[in-house]
Amino acid sequence: MSREAEKGLIGCALLGAVDDCIAAGVCEDYFAHEDNQKIWRAIEELTNEQLPCDIATVNDRLASSNGRGVTAAHLTQCEDSAPTSGNLGYWLPVVKKNALRRLYRAKLGRLSKALEDPGLNPEELTAAFEAEILDSKAVDARVATRKEDIRRLVEQIEEVQYKGKILGYPSGYDGLDRHLNGLEKGKMYVIAGRPGAGKTSMAQCLARNQVKKGVSTLIFSCEMTTDQLNLRMLSTESGVNSRDMLTPKTLGPTQFKPIATAAAELLRWPIHIRDDSDLTVAQVRAEARRMKRLHGIQVVMVDYLQLLQPDSRGEKRYEDVGNISGGLKNMAKELDVPVVALAQLNRETERANRAPRASDLRESGKIEADADAIILLWEPDPSDRPRLDWSLVEAIIAKNRHGSTGTVNFLFKQDTTLFETISPISDEDIPR
Repeated sequence: MSREAEKGLIGCALLGAVDDCIAAGVCEDYFAHEDNQKIWRAIEELTNEQLPCDIATVNDRLASSNGRGVTAAHLTQCEDSAPTSGNLGYWLPVVKKNALRRLYRAKLGRLSKALEDPGLNPEELTAAFEAEILDSKAVDARVATRKEDIRRLVEQIEEVQYKGKILGYPSGYDGLDRHLNGLEKGKMYVIAGRPGAGKTSMAQCLARNQVKKGVSTLIFSCEMTTDQLNLRMLSTESGVNSRDMLTPKTLGPTQFKPIATAAAELLRWPIHIRDDSDLTVAQVRAEARRMKRLHGIQVVMVDYLQLLQPDSRGEKRYEDVGNISGGLKNMAKELDVPVVALAQLNRETERANRAPRASDLRESGKIEADADAIILLWEPDPSDRPRLDWSLVEAIIAKNRHGSTGTVNFLFKQDTTLFETISPISDEDIPR
């Protein structure tokens, strides 16, 4: 029945239903038999090249490619199995059901193998199960053709040029978005700096800008507790100094109302915080998968990368950090979400008293290789502060795989952990 159903489906495509088949998600994985896989590859090639697709053209394509061994008689049998293209409604569900059975048998086989592997720890075993169960790449997932890829790309260009659309989630800072084009799905962004440079505050501001627009965000905080992060966000939203909030008899009567208003706002935000320490990359990926399934997580942030634990120990520390970096990059691609990872810079920037470089990333050059964009935070002149607890910070976009590099200037208000963009003033801006 399996072979006959596949022949019937191919016959429908040869008789004019090829667009209906592709729209329904039919791909090579639908076919168990090698001859039928070769035929479908030829059909897809002809369709992508906008050439006629019938028994003659498919036979010619098979003869000139890797389809040798598929006889003309086999193609004729396929066409005979479907007297009209209207039989697609009968054959397609049968072929799809058989393909799903093969897919799930393969999953069960891999899961059984994982169960029998004595070397897997509990977290790795859980990650293996969740990867199989939550895997979205099923046979009914639509496979984009070359034609669809190019059409989608052109549509994106038109939306950017004519409508000013940002492809990713807007960061909330126009200066950053001009370079990064927002936080794009499947990409890893690294925000790095020395301790006290404002890495956590920048990530918190980016998260705030997302959730205020309804973008569900997950934060893994390996350094701060949930209460500490909530206090910072409450301070940012209310404009009240976080230290004053926890210092007895410091707040004035007029400050309680903005705190209450901000607290009510925080309750509406789709933000989720996990403050477990010593998390492994496998645990982070498993929790992110679970949270995406339950809450539709759209952005993931990790504070910070070097505090995570590798799934397996390397001989050197830089190998561990490289494994962590690669794991976060793979998570971004697997879950199709932007991942913002914070990282430490080494002390060389302080010793040399210079602007940081991507090569200053601490403990592993693989972070630089894995990241799609790297943002380095530093304060060029601490003596030039407008206030003791406000600093002028440069965000240096040292690497941007999909856009431009450059520098964005910020005013960092430490008292309310808020980053605001500022425009640099040149001599030309000063009236004479």
